[in-house]
Amino acid sequence: MEGRPFMCRIAAYAGAPVPADTLIFRGTHSLLRQSYLPQELLYGNVNADGYGVVWYRDGSPIRTGSTRPIWQDEDLRALLEAVSSSTILAAVRNATLGIPIEGGNQPLLHGRWSFVLNGFVENFRPSHMRTLRSHLPDDLYGHLGGSSDSETLFLLAVAAVQTGASRADALRRVRDIVLETVRTENHTAQLTMVLADGEGISVIHTGSEGSTNSLYLARGHPLAPRGAPSWLPSA
Repeated sequence: MEGRPFMCRIAAYAGAPVPADTLIFRGTHSLLRQSYLPQELLYGNVNADGYGVVWYRDGSPIRTGSTRPIWQDEDLRALLEAVSSSTILAAVRNATLGIPIEGGNQPLLHGRWSFVLNGFVENFRPSHMRTLRSHLPDDLYGHLGGSSDSETLFLLAVAAVQTGASRADALRRVRDIVLETVRTENHTAQLTMVLADGEGISVIHTGSEGSTNSLYLARGHPLAPRGAPSWLPSA
């Protein structure tokens, strides 16, 4: 059996270019603050198992991250202050017990796509990993590098867009596959998923039960340029 599933905290932005440090360090309840003082986690207490930040330049994603707690990276703020982008994803991690820390930090990348999952597939490895991965085409199956649910769901989304699905439709397809799979064992899934490319972001916030971790959408956020559109911080 895997350990109790824990949850992460995430933030995503699409709009006029902003410094990438905006998502991590600015505001009254920044992602940095959520790493050690989250307010609305359903599972876990802190997000100290690593972090990742992705931004886009000329349509291609660039990533930085570490398995250290984000507050231990003294150079991160200066790095992100020097970077501006119109599409940014960031996450701080609270790893599920039994899932390796190395190689699992989000956001995840494949080609021009980036992805974060705030959630879990209950009992993923012993009960559902093989079934869910059976939906992957051979080329994407060959890109699997770990044993996490997040990597599997990401590549399922990539498989969908490769067959012509939009970002949003790809996430809906992943949701449908996961919920149908976990119901066979009376397990649960909580699925806040963000899929991005150089053109923007799509988000789905759902699960097999009525409650899941919080997610907020702001249009014209005060930290964004005037007229800028979407901001998706957790709490």
